[in-house]
Amino acid sequence: MNLKTYFNSKEQNLLSDAGITVENKEYSKEELSLCESQIMDYIMSKSKNEIESTKMQYDSILRAIEKI
Repeated sequence: MNLKTYFNSKEQNLLSDAGITVENKEYSKEELSLCESQIMDYIMSKSKNEIESTKMQYDSILRAIEKI
């Protein structure tokens, strides 16, 4: 999966917010797994009141990564 071409600019910005550098390359399954972990860590770092809304923002990204 190429994150740069697969996700739109809004999704790429969300990935960037989670600390993921979006490059124009094919990511391995291991790299995607690391991205998934990093997103989950980012979500869990939010305050108790923000976790659910942040998870909803990343839900489609996480589902796409999990399919691979």
